[in-house]
Amino acid sequence: MSHSKSLPIRFWKWISGFGLATTLLVVLGVLTWLATLEQVDHGLLATLRKYFHWREWYIIPEINGKTVWLPLPGGYWVCALLLVNMICGGLIRARKGWKTAGVVLSHFGIIFMIAAGGVAQLYEERGVMMLVEGDKADYAISLTEPTIEVMEIVDGEVAGEISVARDKQLSGLEEADARLVRFPQQPFDLEITGWLKNAMVRPAGEEAGNREVDGWTLREIPVNKESELDGAACYARAVFEDGSKGEPFILAIPPPRSGLQDYPPQVIEVDDRKFAVRMVKQTLPVPFKVELEDAVAEYFPNSSRPKSFHSDIVRIEDGAEPVELRIEMNEPMRAGGFTFFQRTMGGGPQQQQGPEFSGFEVVSNPADKWPEYSLYVVTVGLLFHFVMKFTMHLRASNRPKTKA
Repeated sequence: MSHSKSLPIRFWKWISGFGLATTLLVVLGVLTWLATLEQVDHGLLATLRKYFHWREWYIIPEINGKTVWLPLPGGYWVCALLLVNMICGGLIRARKGWKTAGVVLSHFGIIFMIAAGGVAQLYEERGVMMLVEGDKADYAISLTEPTIEVMEIVDGEVAGEISVARDKQLSGLEEADARLVRFPQQPFDLEITGWLKNAMVRPAGEEAGNREVDGWTLREIPVNKESELDGAACYARAVFEDGSKGEPFILAIPPPRSGLQDYPPQVIEVDDRKFAVRMVKQTLPVPFKVELEDAVAEYFPNSSRPKSFHSDIVRIEDGAEPVELRIEMNEPMRAGGFTFFQRTMGGGPQQQQGPEFSGFEVVSNPADKWPEYSLYVVTVGLLFHFVMKFTMHLRASNRPKTKA
């Protein structure tokens, strides 16, 4: 009986112990080191997803094209366990009092920072808004996340809301999979097969042996180190409410180098109603319009290496006066729950090509400022602890020494 009672105590000491914290920090260091090596061959985004995405419970490193048979826990779950460890050990189990108040406050700041990373992993959305001088836009386009859109067409116009299958419904698909993607607001769902992360649509005669649909087929091409250059593709067909299925068709995103924005949508007819189906990169709506007035790029002398970028823009919101702002490197604009970073710039006399344009990285992250706040908390905690210890040292040094 005493042994069974000791098990919860042993677990509590383990989950809140310094030994577990040290082990987890070492594992995180190893994961970061291996990810840095692997991204040389596989690119930044693909490596981050492999090592630190919440769907990855474990990872098998691959360095210089060779698999390293050293199974390691996924970085997201290592951080999650570290968060639990610090709550149990750094807050609950830690001794409370003025002497330890600064340490406890610093632990809280670190916990807040780890939580910020978890929130960003689950809820962050990002895309790119490209604007030529004089243009306006109220949306950004994801560089990596494919979506499938279904919309009803009436008299050549979109009627009603557009139904969208996003990353959560399409994630993890492989070429051999068959998945039913549901659209509750539409009179049919879609059966997805033959999913390819990067492919080209080609005439069937050029690809002997590949699956053919209306004279076309898909040619798989190697994925790029820069995931934003990939164009996903798949075969699809409608599954109607009575269980019957329509004719198969191809959905695809043109690779950026093809010069195409997107392929023409597929048309599905249901009881004299027409629906358009297409695959595009995910659209991120923004609650205001951004107009680019001036895009200015400065380069180092006699080189094409950028020295600084900045964009003069006007933020236009319904019912409010337009606001003139400047977005520059390391000086983003934050508004309406979105952060606009200066990402790229081109054209104009500097590069002697086309009109001047500017590209903004648009990020929606509910934990955007949490790391900054957590650093303030940690700084205050450590400063308080330092002052407390320094004061105690001065008092101890000023005490009269007792003579033997």
